[in-house]
Amino acid sequence: VLKYCEHLHGKWYFSEIRAIFSRRYLLQNVAIEMFLASRTSIFFAFPDQATVKKVIKALPRVGVGIKYGIPQSR
Repeated sequence: VLKYCEHLHGKWYFSEIRAIFSRRYLLQNVAIEMFLASRTSIFFAFPDQATVKKVIKALPRVGVGIKYGIPQSR
């Protein structure tokens, strides 16, 4: 989905993701925030909402919600 991410340091496993929430960045709905089992969060901002939907579909279906057409599963 993404070709290159600048200033991204660290590694997170899909199994660590506990919840994913949509967020606003610069007054646009083009960001997501992921909450991990280690009680940390990671904020990603994307160029457009289409990219956000592609990323959401590539992530595990844990706590995503119905906003992106993906039912919650736990």
